[in-house]
Amino acid sequence: MRIIRLTILAILCCLEVTAQTQETASKPYSELLQDFVDMRFGMFICYNIMSYGASWGEANYDISTFDPKKLDTDQWANAAVSAQMKFGLLTTKHHEGFCLWDSQVTDYDVGSTPYKKDIVKQYVESFRKKGLKVGLYYSIWDSTHGIDKGKIGTEEIDFIKTQITELLTNYGKIDYFVVDGWFWRMGHHEVPFIEIRELIRKLQPKCLLTDHTHLQAPYQLDVPYFEGPFGAFPEENNQMASALGHCSFKGNGWFWSPETPNGIKKSESAEKLVSKLETLEHRNCNFMLNCMPNREGFLDSVFITLLEDIGQKWSPNTRRADLPSKKHLIYSAPIVKATASSGEASNLIDATQYKTDFKHWSSNTSSNQTLTFDLGSPLNIDIITLVPNHKSKPAPETALSKGNILECKTYTSIDNENFTLVATNSWPENSKYRSIAFNASNARYVKIEILRWVGKNAIIAEVEIGSSTHPTK
Repeated sequence: MRIIRLTILAILCCLEVTAQTQETASKPYSELLQDFVDMRFGMFICYNIMSYGASWGEANYDISTFDPKKLDTDQWANAAVSAQMKFGLLTTKHHEGFCLWDSQVTDYDVGSTPYKKDIVKQYVESFRKKGLKVGLYYSIWDSTHGIDKGKIGTEEIDFIKTQITELLTNYGKIDYFVVDGWFWRMGHHEVPFIEIRELIRKLQPKCLLTDHTHLQAPYQLDVPYFEGPFGAFPEENNQMASALGHCSFKGNGWFWSPETPNGIKKSESAEKLVSKLETLEHRNCNFMLNCMPNREGFLDSVFITLLEDIGQKWSPNTRRADLPSKKHLIYSAPIVKATASSGEASNLIDATQYKTDFKHWSSNTSSNQTLTFDLGSPLNIDIITLVPNHKSKPAPETALSKGNILECKTYTSIDNENFTLVATNSWPENSKYRSIAFNASNARYVKIEILRWVGKNAIIAEVEIGSSTHPTK
C-alpha cells in the first residue's frame, strides 16, 4: 500500500481528468435516461465492512477479519443473469470508510487486509463478461476519515475527488454512479455539488448520477432514488427516470449477518417481488434488489434459488411507453445568495435534511411571496426546479402536497433592478416537483413571485436553477 500526499495526488488526478475529457456523450441526455429505465432490474450488491460486524457508520472497525476466501464475483453475475437483471451496483465504500479497492489515499482498504485483491475490478469484469452494465456506490460521509458536516476543508475535498477519480478512471466505462451520505447528511455546499458533478461528468460523460437525497425530485442529480425500507415508492403516474432499492432479507442494516441465510422477511417471496418489479417497471422506476454476499464472498444458496425463481416468473413489459419528451435541468448554476419576503431564505438553497430534522423554507400567510436568487455572475439559464415539501420519518418517506406552489411568475435580471418576465406557470394540487422552463436568458438574478399555494404557508424544500445545456458566462 502506498500513501501519497493529497496535494501531489490531486495534481495527478487533474492530469488523468484532462486525458479523458476528449470523449463527449454521443447520446442526448434524454436517451441516457431512457436507456437507464429500460434496464428495469438490477442487483444491489451491499458488501463491505458492515458484512463483518461493523455497525452503521462505525469508525475504524477492525478490518483484519476481512478475508473472503471464496469470493466469487462470477457467481454474483451469473445469479443476476438468472433473474434477467441488466446491471449491478456495488458498495465500493460505505459510511464506515472501508474501500473495496486499493486506494492511494488511505490504508483503510482491501489492500491492507489479508485478502488484498481489488474487489471492484473483479466485480466490473465479471458483470461485463455477462453483458451487464455496472454501477458504483460511494459514500461521501466517511466516519473513519472524518468527512462529516462541519468538518469539511480542502484536504477532505481533495480526498473525495481523488477517490472518485480512482473509481471512475481505473475500471473502464461506469454506467451509473451513486453517492450517499452527502445531501441528507451535510447538504450540497460543504462538499460542493457543482465541482463534484463536473468532475464525474468529465471522467465519465455518459454516467448517470444518483445522490440518496431522500427527496422525490430530480434535485441536483439525474436519477431520483426511492429508499424502499423507509417506505418510499414512486406514484402511479411517475414519469421520472428513477430507482428503488429493496431488501428482502434480514441482515446488518443493508448488509449480511449470520441470520441472513434463513432470514427472508415474512412479507417476501419470488411472487411478491415479481409483482413489485412489474409495478415499478410501469412507473419508470428501476428495481434494485439487495443481494448480500456473505463473509466468504459469495451469495448464499437462498439468493441463487430466489433469483432463478424470479427469472422464470417475470418477463419485461416491452410495450411500456417511453419517458415523455421534456426539458431537463442538466447543469446547476451556483446560487450565491437567496432572499425571501418571509421565512428563512437560506433554507431555499441549504435546507436541513438529517433524520427527522427537516427544515424547509416556509412563508408567512401573506397573499404573495417573492424569492430572489443571486447566481454571482451572469449565466445562461433556462430551467428551475422547485422541490416540494417532504417527510422522512416516520415511514413512509414521501413528498407532501401541503404548501406546494400552485401558481407563480418568474423573472430574470442582470442588475437586480430591471427584471424581465420569462415564465408564468400553474400546477394542480399535488406533491410533484415543479419545473419552470423558459427561453435561455443571460441572467445573474432570478426572481420568483409565488401567487398561490396549498394551505396557509408556501413551502419549498430546495430550489435548483440551471440549464438544459452547459451554461456560459
